Amino acid sequence: MTTSPKPRNDDVEDFVEDILGFNFRSFRTIYALFVKPRAVFQAYADRDREAYTPSLRIWLGIIGIQVLFSVIWGGYGGLLLSQWESGDTNVALIEQAMGGPIEEIARHYGDVANLLHAVLVGGMTGLSAFLIGAFNKSLHWTARINITFAILSVASVVGLLLLVVTAVTGHFTLMTWSLPVIALLYGITFYRGAPGILASTRTGAIVKGFLFSLTAILLVFLGGLIMALIGFVYAAIRVNGG
Repeated sequence: MTTSPKPRNDDVEDFVEDILGFNFRSFRTIYALFVKPRAVFQAYADRDREAYTPSLRIWLGIIGIQVLFSVIWGGYGGLLLSQWESGDTNVALIEQAMGGPIEEIARHYGDVANLLHAVLVGGMTGLSAFLIGAFNKSLHWTARINITFAILSVASVVGLLLLVVTAVTGHFTLMTWSLPVIALLYGITFYRGAPGILASTRTGAIVKGFLFSLTAILLVFLGGLIMALIGFVYAAIRVNGG
């Protein structure tokens, strides 16, 4: 009688990666971004493909999980509706302006946001890779993109946690703090990872970190503004029979 061999660690990692799009190296990379970001930045600058997972892949995985959680709690439309109903929003004014009930407005908005929110906001913030390139012109473009999305990934992890806590507790005021918290994380992660790679001095790292944080958060705001414009225009068209 023969027994089947026990699955190797590689087999387990492959299974998790096939199901979730994440492997254990991705989790190690996320951990390293919080505890030793400079080591991760250096590996990306050296175009080391073995030490850490490409940050764009990590960021896409985190965004995918965000979308999954938002769908569980009704999608972006459901979150928007809950925010309207629990806050000081003038619901009657919204319904009058859009020409329909807020439930329908939020549902149609969510149909678009679930599809485009991550693409628009992520695409806009990804443009900050040009600023990373300006800080160190010797970096290859793959390194610039990896360092950029490494910084964005740290903030996205915290953003995911805020989303979950908000959905569970119903305290939507937490989301009003999301932009300041994300901006702070951008700056801190840049500062901790920059020495010797993006800045030669601590002062330079502080100044460049502030510039990166300001630029990235403006791009987040711009991406969100474009998303809101598209979403509400679509919702208005659908609500009014379009």
